Amino acid sequence: MVSEPPRGVGQRLTALRHIYGLTQADLAARLGVTQSFLSHIARGARPLPESLVVDASREFGLPLSFFAVQPTRADLGPVTFRKNSRASARDEGRVVALYDEAARVFRAVSEESGYRAADLPDPADYEHDAELVAEAMRVSAGLASEDPVLNATRALERFGIGVVDNLDHLSEDARGHTAVSRPSRYNGRPLVALVSDVPGAIKRLTVLHEVGHLIFDRDLAEPVTGIRSLEEKRAYKFAGAFLLPEKVVRARVSETLNLHGYLPIKAEYGMSVGAIIMRARDLGVISTDRARSLQIQLSSQGWRTNEPVPVADEKPLLLGQALRKAYGKGALAKAAHELGAAPEWLNVWTHTHAEPPTPGPGKVIDITERFLARGA
Repeated sequence: MVSEPPRGVGQRLTALRHIYGLTQADLAARLGVTQSFLSHIARGARPLPESLVVDASREFGLPLSFFAVQPTRADLGPVTFRKNSRASARDEGRVVALYDEAARVFRAVSEESGYRAADLPDPADYEHDAELVAEAMRVSAGLASEDPVLNATRALERFGIGVVDNLDHLSEDARGHTAVSRPSRYNGRPLVALVSDVPGAIKRLTVLHEVGHLIFDRDLAEPVTGIRSLEEKRAYKFAGAFLLPEKVVRARVSETLNLHGYLPIKAEYGMSVGAIIMRARDLGVISTDRARSLQIQLSSQGWRTNEPVPVADEKPLLLGQALRKAYGKGALAKAAHELGAAPEWLNVWTHTHAEPPTPGPGKVIDITERFLARGA
């Protein structure tokens, strides 16, 4: 038995509960202990028995090293979400817990692989103007003033930003959340995560929206509240400006352009018709009344859920590339044990398949010994 609980073990038990959508009573039942006993361990009032670690590892398919993960400064601070009215507090706990695991994995493999840290502009250099920041990033990405962004996800990865596009693959419960990030001045290798797969045009705007938060809200003290907040409006403005520059909107959109006239712009710039309409309105190219009329037409034609002109899906590559470079042959299995992450999560987040596990008990014994050494 560990004489004293490792620092942060309570947070790891809480993370485990949130990831699998369990109450403390549920988790206690799964592990065959009382809720009171589990509560004492979670609070750090009792030591963590080795047997409980082993039981939890087997029950949830987690490496023993999951319970030895230590929190860092980069894990602190509020997260930012794109979510809808269906999102519940329980959903949020699950999404945040999974995001923290994915962000920790990306941060570790990005650094270990020697890949670049994120190269994000300082908004103060551009008077905190989202249009100017987006323009500067487009220039850094090698885009001319009217060039479309052919692959937004790869463009962001070249800036050193990690992307995961199916974060919550374990359940359909948390689909009220679309994406999540954690802006922080103390994390030079940030991650943007989409909770589940979404259509290509929505994915492009969404990941860029979260990058807007990473750039402008790195000193955020409280969670963003409401879609009409300054932070949300600014993040949307940045995303729209990166995908569809103001010069293009003014050249191709007018007050009299009909709904179908927006489709060629969508096809070229990979932005939904609804988002193009709102960008044109925000730039004053079309009136508020005209934007409202077009949005009504869009709804009446069923485009809210099935907009014409599909935009190609974009799959992130950087996390998988960094993981394989850092760990070489058998990368997934090695990373899972080294980083304390379930192989299943890494499979999904990297769009790869785990190698068959090495037979025999040797690795289990080694990991147990390492865990006990950390906790001693």
